Amino acid sequence: MSVMPVSTTRFDAILFDLDGTLADTIPLIVSSFNAAVAPHAGRQFSLAEVIARFGPPDTGMLRRELPEELWENAIETYHAHYEAHHANVEVFAGVPQMLAALRESGLPMGIMTGKGRRTADITLRQLGWEHFFQAVVTGDEAIRPKPAPDALLQVADLLHVKPNRCLWIGDSPSDIKAGQAAGMTTVAAGWHSVYIDKIRALSPDYWANHPNEVLQCALGT
Repeated sequence: MSVMPVSTTRFDAILFDLDGTLADTIPLIVSSFNAAVAPHAGRQFSLAEVIARFGPPDTGMLRRELPEELWENAIETYHAHYEAHHANVEVFAGVPQMLAALRESGLPMGIMTGKGRRTADITLRQLGWEHFFQAVVTGDEAIRPKPAPDALLQVADLLHVKPNRCLWIGDSPSDIKAGQAAGMTTVAAGWHSVYIDKIRALSPDYWANHPNEVLQCALGT
Protein backbone atom coordinates (compact mmCIF):
# COMPACT_ATOMS: atom_id res chain seq x y z
CA MET A 1 0.00 0.00 0.00
CA SER A 2 2.86 2.35 -0.85
CA VAL A 3 3.28 5.08 -3.41
CA MET A 4 5.73 4.20 -6.15
CA PRO A 5 6.32 5.21 -9.77
CA VAL A 6 4.61 3.02 -12.35
CA SER A 7 4.85 2.88 -16.11
CA THR A 8 2.84 5.49 -18.01
CA THR A 9 1.63 2.70 -20.31
CA ARG A 10 -0.20 1.06 -17.44
CA PHE A 11 -3.15 3.51 -17.37
CA ASP A 12 -5.35 4.85 -20.12
CA ALA A 13 -7.49 7.10 -17.90
CA ILE A 14 -7.49 8.70 -14.46
CA LEU A 15 -10.75 8.79 -12.51
CA PHE A 16 -11.57 10.84 -9.44
CA ASP A 17 -14.18 11.07 -6.75
CA LEU A 18 -15.18 14.71 -6.16
CA ASP A 19 -16.33 15.40 -2.59
CA GLY A 20 -13.46 15.06 -0.13
CA THR A 21 -11.02 14.06 -2.86
CA LEU A 22 -10.62 17.11 -5.10
CA ALA A 23 -12.46 19.72 -3.05
CA ASP A 24 -13.47 20.02 0.60
CA THR A 25 -17.20 20.20 -0.07
CA ILE A 26 -18.26 18.13 2.95
CA PRO A 27 -18.86 21.15 5.25
CA LEU A 28 -21.05 22.71 2.55
CA ILE A 29 -23.02 19.49 2.13
CA VAL A 30 -23.63 19.41 5.89
CA SER A 31 -24.75 23.05 6.06
CA SER A 32 -26.99 22.60 2.99
CA PHE A 33 -28.56 19.49 4.51
CA ASN A 34 -29.25 21.41 7.71
CA ALA A 35 -30.70 24.36 5.79
CA ALA A 36 -33.16 21.99 4.13
CA VAL A 37 -33.92 19.53 6.95
CA ALA A 38 -33.27 21.17 10.33
CA PRO A 39 -36.32 23.48 10.25
CA HIS A 40 -38.55 20.41 9.93
CA ALA A 41 -36.56 18.18 12.28
CA GLY A 42 -36.26 20.81 14.99
CA ARG A 43 -32.52 20.29 15.38
CA GLN A 44 -29.18 20.58 13.62
CA PHE A 45 -27.43 17.48 12.31
CA SER A 46 -23.75 16.91 13.07
CA LEU A 47 -21.03 16.16 10.53
CA ALA A 48 -21.04 12.50 11.56
CA GLU A 49 -24.83 12.28 11.26
CA VAL A 50 -24.86 13.69 7.74
CA ILE A 51 -21.93 11.54 6.61
CA ALA A 52 -23.78 8.49 7.93
CA ARG A 53 -26.57 9.35 5.47
CA PHE A 54 -24.26 9.38 2.43
CA GLY A 55 -25.02 6.85 -0.28
CA PRO A 56 -27.90 8.21 -2.33
CA PRO A 57 -27.43 11.56 -4.11
CA ASP A 58 -28.43 14.79 -2.37
CA THR A 59 -32.07 14.59 -3.38
CA GLY A 60 -32.27 10.98 -2.26
CA MET A 61 -30.89 11.91 1.15
CA LEU A 62 -33.59 14.55 1.54
CA ARG A 63 -36.39 12.31 0.34
CA ARG A 64 -35.32 9.61 2.76
CA GLU A 65 -35.31 12.09 5.65
CA LEU A 66 -38.57 13.99 5.06
CA PRO A 67 -42.23 13.26 4.21
CA GLU A 68 -43.12 13.56 0.54
CA GLU A 69 -45.02 16.83 0.87
CA LEU A 70 -41.78 18.54 1.95
CA TRP A 71 -39.54 17.18 -0.79
CA GLU A 72 -39.86 19.91 -3.40
CA ASN A 73 -39.24 22.78 -1.00
CA ALA A 74 -36.39 20.97 0.76
CA ILE A 75 -34.64 20.14 -2.51
CA GLU A 76 -34.83 23.75 -3.70
CA THR A 77 -33.60 25.01 -0.33
CA TYR A 78 -30.69 22.58 -0.41
CA HIS A 79 -29.56 23.60 -3.88
CA ALA A 80 -30.02 27.33 -3.24
CA HIS A 81 -27.89 27.11 -0.09
CA TYR A 82 -25.28 24.95 -1.82
CA GLU A 83 -24.81 27.44 -4.65
CA ALA A 84 -25.03 30.58 -2.50
CA HIS A 85 -22.29 29.38 -0.13
CA HIS A 86 -20.04 27.59 -2.59
CA ALA A 87 -17.43 30.36 -2.38
CA ASN A 88 -16.50 28.88 1.02
CA VAL A 89 -15.40 25.60 -0.59
CA GLU A 90 -11.66 25.04 -0.61
CA VAL A 91 -9.79 22.97 -3.16
CA PHE A 92 -7.28 20.70 -1.44
CA ALA A 93 -3.68 21.93 -1.62
CA GLY A 94 -1.89 20.52 -4.64
CA VAL A 95 -5.04 19.50 -6.51
CA PRO A 96 -4.94 22.32 -9.12
CA GLN A 97 -1.31 21.51 -9.94
CA MET A 98 -2.11 17.78 -10.12
CA LEU A 99 -5.02 18.32 -12.50
CA ALA A 100 -2.97 20.68 -14.67
CA ALA A 101 -0.14 18.14 -14.95
CA LEU A 102 -2.54 15.32 -15.82
CA ARG A 103 -4.26 17.49 -18.40
CA GLU A 104 -0.87 18.35 -19.90
CA SER A 105 -0.04 14.64 -20.09
CA GLY A 106 -3.01 14.03 -22.36
CA LEU A 107 -4.45 11.24 -20.20
CA PRO A 108 -8.26 11.34 -20.23
CA MET A 109 -9.81 12.21 -16.87
CA GLY A 110 -13.23 11.38 -15.48
CA ILE A 111 -15.26 11.92 -12.34
CA MET A 112 -17.57 9.52 -10.57
CA THR A 113 -19.38 11.16 -7.69
CA GLY A 114 -22.27 10.12 -5.50
CA LYS A 115 -23.59 13.69 -5.38
CA GLY A 116 -26.45 14.73 -7.63
CA ARG A 117 -26.01 16.18 -11.10
CA ARG A 118 -27.18 19.63 -10.06
CA THR A 119 -24.68 20.08 -7.23
CA ALA A 120 -21.91 18.39 -9.20
CA ASP A 121 -22.42 20.90 -12.01
CA ILE A 122 -22.39 23.78 -9.50
CA THR A 123 -19.07 22.61 -8.06
CA LEU A 124 -17.42 22.00 -11.42
CA ARG A 125 -18.60 25.38 -12.71
CA GLN A 126 -17.64 27.33 -9.59
CA LEU A 127 -14.16 25.78 -9.54
CA GLY A 128 -13.61 26.27 -13.26
CA TRP A 129 -13.38 22.55 -13.96
CA GLU A 130 -16.17 22.17 -16.52
CA HIS A 131 -13.69 21.27 -19.26
CA PHE A 132 -11.11 19.29 -17.27
CA PHE A 133 -12.99 16.01 -17.34
CA GLN A 134 -14.05 14.11 -20.43
CA ALA A 135 -16.70 12.13 -18.53
CA VAL A 136 -18.71 12.84 -15.37
CA VAL A 137 -21.16 10.36 -13.86
CA THR A 138 -23.15 11.45 -10.80
CA GLY A 139 -25.32 9.68 -8.28
CA ASP A 140 -28.36 10.61 -10.36
CA GLU A 141 -27.05 8.61 -13.31
CA ALA A 142 -25.60 5.65 -11.42
CA ILE A 143 -27.41 2.36 -11.84
CA ARG A 144 -26.38 1.48 -8.28
CA PRO A 145 -24.55 3.72 -5.80
CA LYS A 146 -21.04 3.12 -4.49
CA PRO A 147 -19.71 0.71 -3.29
CA ALA A 148 -21.23 -1.01 -6.33
CA PRO A 149 -18.92 -0.63 -9.34
CA ASP A 150 -21.63 0.38 -11.83
CA ALA A 151 -20.95 4.11 -12.01
CA LEU A 152 -17.19 3.62 -12.33
CA LEU A 153 -17.78 1.19 -15.16
CA GLN A 154 -20.05 3.80 -16.77
CA VAL A 155 -17.23 6.35 -16.66
CA ALA A 156 -14.76 3.89 -18.19
CA ASP A 157 -17.26 3.11 -20.93
CA LEU A 158 -17.78 6.80 -21.70
CA LEU A 159 -14.00 7.22 -21.97
CA HIS A 160 -13.73 4.08 -24.14
CA VAL A 161 -11.14 2.49 -21.85
CA LYS A 162 -10.98 -0.85 -20.10
CA PRO A 163 -11.59 -0.75 -16.32
CA ASN A 164 -8.28 -2.48 -15.58
CA ARG A 165 -6.50 0.35 -17.38
CA CYS A 166 -7.98 3.00 -15.07
CA LEU A 167 -6.44 4.62 -12.01
CA TRP A 168 -9.17 5.56 -9.51
CA ILE A 169 -8.65 8.03 -6.66
CA GLY A 170 -11.11 8.36 -3.77
CA ASP A 171 -11.26 9.24 -0.10
CA SER A 172 -13.96 6.96 1.35
CA PRO A 173 -14.38 3.23 2.00
CA SER A 174 -17.15 3.09 -0.60
CA ASP A 175 -14.77 4.62 -3.15
CA ILE A 176 -12.12 1.99 -2.55
CA LYS A 177 -14.64 -0.85 -2.55
CA ALA A 178 -16.18 0.38 -5.80
CA GLY A 179 -12.77 0.62 -7.47
CA GLN A 180 -11.81 -2.85 -6.32
CA ALA A 181 -15.12 -4.27 -7.55
CA ALA A 182 -14.61 -2.57 -10.92
CA GLY A 183 -11.13 -4.08 -11.28
CA MET A 184 -9.42 -0.68 -11.26
CA THR A 185 -6.18 0.32 -9.57
CA THR A 186 -7.19 2.17 -6.41
CA VAL A 187 -5.49 5.14 -4.77
CA ALA A 188 -6.53 6.43 -1.34
CA ALA A 189 -6.69 10.22 -1.15
CA GLY A 190 -4.94 10.31 2.22
CA TRP A 191 -4.96 14.11 2.37
CA HIS A 192 -8.59 13.95 3.60
CA SER A 193 -8.76 12.58 7.12
CA VAL A 194 -12.40 11.56 7.68
CA TYR A 195 -12.07 7.88 6.70
CA ILE A 196 -8.33 7.18 6.96
CA ASP A 197 -8.45 4.24 9.39
CA LYS A 198 -11.33 2.55 7.57
CA ILE A 199 -9.59 2.94 4.21
CA ARG A 200 -6.34 1.45 5.47
CA ALA A 201 -8.22 -1.70 6.43
CA LEU A 202 -9.32 -2.10 2.79
CA SER A 203 -5.73 -2.16 1.46
CA PRO A 204 -5.99 0.12 -1.57
CA ASP A 205 -3.28 -0.41 -4.17
CA TYR A 206 -1.61 2.92 -3.39
CA TRP A 207 -1.74 5.53 -0.66
CA ALA A 208 -1.24 9.19 -1.57
CA ASN A 209 -0.68 11.66 1.25
CA HIS A 210 -0.54 14.55 -1.21
CA PRO A 211 -1.91 15.02 -4.75
CA ASN A 212 1.68 15.10 -6.04
CA GLU A 213 1.89 11.41 -5.17
CA VAL A 214 -1.04 10.70 -7.50
CA LEU A 215 1.21 11.94 -10.30
CA GLN A 216 3.79 9.37 -9.24
CA CYS A 217 1.19 6.65 -9.70
CA ALA A 218 -0.28 8.05 -12.89
CA LEU A 219 2.79 9.32 -14.73
CA GLY A 220 5.72 7.66 -13.04
CA THR A 221 7.16 11.06 -12.15
